Amino acid sequence: MVAPGMAQFGTWQLKSRGRLFYNWPPDACEEALRFTSAGQLGGEPYDVVIVGAGVVGCGLAYRLSMYDLRVLLVDRLHDVGEGTSKANSALIHSGYDAKPGSLESELLHEAEADWPGLAARLKIPLDPVGGIMMAVTDEQERQLEANEKNAHANRVADVRILSADEIREREPNASSSVRGGLLVPGESLADPFMASIAFAEIALANGVDILLGAEIAGVELGQARHHLVTADGHRLPARRIVNAAGLGSRRLADGYGGGAFDINPRRGQFLLFDKSARPLVQHILLPVPTAHTKGVLVSPTIFGNLLAGPTAEDLPLDDPAATHTTVDGIRRVLEGGSRLVDGLARQPIIATYAGARCACSQGSYVIQYNDGAPGVVTLTGVRSTGLTTSISLARHLVDGMQKELGLELSPDTDALDARPESAWPGWWRRPFENGATDARADHGCAVCFCEFISEGEIRDALDSPLRPRTMDALKRRTRALTGRCQGFDCQVSLAEIVSGHTGIGIAQLTKNGPGSELVASGQAEVPA
Repeated sequence: MVAPGMAQFGTWQLKSRGRLFYNWPPDACEEALRFTSAGQLGGEPYDVVIVGAGVVGCGLAYRLSMYDLRVLLVDRLHDVGEGTSKANSALIHSGYDAKPGSLESELLHEAEADWPGLAARLKIPLDPVGGIMMAVTDEQERQLEANEKNAHANRVADVRILSADEIREREPNASSSVRGGLLVPGESLADPFMASIAFAEIALANGVDILLGAEIAGVELGQARHHLVTADGHRLPARRIVNAAGLGSRRLADGYGGGAFDINPRRGQFLLFDKSARPLVQHILLPVPTAHTKGVLVSPTIFGNLLAGPTAEDLPLDDPAATHTTVDGIRRVLEGGSRLVDGLARQPIIATYAGARCACSQGSYVIQYNDGAPGVVTLTGVRSTGLTTSISLARHLVDGMQKELGLELSPDTDALDARPESAWPGWWRRPFENGATDARADHGCAVCFCEFISEGEIRDALDSPLRPRTMDALKRRTRALTGRCQGFDCQVSLAEIVSGHTGIGIAQLTKNGPGSELVASGQAEVPA
């Protein structure tokens, strides 16, 4: 057993100064992790409460944890990065196609320089494979020079135009329609799940409290402090509030009288191909973008698969189908990908998924300080580049809060800024390879045969600082359930391991939090 206040990850034991709670019903998780009263968080108001634990909110919590502040990160979902942040193209962008002079362009420029060092410190898998923008029509070919000039205006100096023959030398399976393209060496692949997780783990270690499964239903404004009120009546005191709730930002802003902005889900549908398709492409293959969307790309993933997508479908806010895939959407993804890569339609597809980006009619990266009330920050309109800019945006927000909200910053000299080597995900650096000293017998006992994940890696993840307690949270950390069988062969075995390790009954185990139980009520026990 791990001592109280300690988080174990492989051989890593880290004294956590922050507190982690799940706002779940009895028996859904260990009682020590269950949130039952605001008193568990202490009586003093937080210096900052961040609403939204996507990659942007987690990045901000990470940055604030470097200072002597009392911070709370809260989300209605049951793991960090479980909303928009979990369903994207998983790319680190160079910023070559941003609008020159925009805040987005500035943040991308800063972030591109940050990411190699950040990924190494936080143990986030990163692969700088580079990208090629491909023109497949005469009109798109005529746009290449303008795109090259735009990249240079964004200080992305290493791009250059390629001929069709040069593209085929690099990409033998490039579409027979290719006219030319733009080489973009600065594009990289990353693990989007691990970014949110790593930010949040460091924040937790440095003293940030994290509350998951708590929907904010209202805001009570005051003079010296405000209160965020959860759907089940808990009142969370805050001197400052950061609304980083993504698609929920409009509803939350209505609770404190925030300024005008209009958002909607922009659905992006994706196809995930089997690992056997990975040799088809060598770079991130990008279409020539339009005013509305970057278009359907074809890209390797950091996990060894091949990905195509996304679509860009604007839907009404709160549309329950915003993250549903559709027959028409999947058809358009396959058609769009096939315009870039010959033979793509013949590759085996193992999964489809959709994400909903936060499209804002007022533009990207809309930030409003003292919005509706002193001490309130509204952040919205962060779309496809949020993963990349999460670190530079965090710095920008902290600077803005210092100037506009009077946030006093005193560096915490004990703060951590890195995770240890043992925090690398097991699928990226196997614990039983290369003479690893932290390998155990259960690291050699496979439970997920598609992704070659061991029982030991599952237990390590369950004991990691954020204590994941849903199957989806476990999947994002370990890659179990993500392979060719999509959990058909291993989910029961995984559930038994989780139940045995945590003490949570099989009947209470969920896919993504209470209400998504794996088995129907009364069906978990086999009659004698």
